Amino acid sequence: MPYRRCKLLAAVTLIEVMAAIVIITIAVLGASGYRYYSALDARRADFQNAAARIALLLSENWRGRGYDGTTSYDPVAHLNSDNLTVGDSGGVGPDYASGFTGLGRYEITSTNDGVHYWAALSYDAGADGLRMLNVVVAWAQRQTGSDDDAAAGLDKTFKLTTYVSE
Repeated sequence: MPYRRCKLLAAVTLIEVMAAIVIITIAVLGASGYRYYSALDARRADFQNAAARIALLLSENWRGRGYDGTTSYDPVAHLNSDNLTVGDSGGVGPDYASGFTGLGRYEITSTNDGVHYWAALSYDAGADGLRMLNVVVAWAQRQTGSDDDAAAGLDKTFKLTTYVSE
């Protein structure tokens, strides 16, 4: 009789199996959610990194034209390349910086991945021969992949101000 009782106690019950399935399911769902949000945050970081680089590219190229060229700068003529397409945005894009004179709004498309950015360039003549150059780059955090309504939902911006002297 003791042998039979020990054999019955060693069996796995249905409740134990169900508990193990629930624990494994929770672990798998947690790991999947972690991977999803990690990938989403990495994509958001890529957008912000690209916007910062675009703002720096515009700012440095504009500043390189010198003090006399700051009011007539045209990024469409100076920045189109195989990897970047710059065009007039038709007035769509972020607002100009407060107190600055607007130079123009531009649509910038990364030809590598098709992501659209919008830039607003503005300047202000400061004191003592300094001119402030302001670049605001905006993008939609949720890229739709459609060129038809690419400017919809511009919800993120990156702002950069630099100076040029006479």
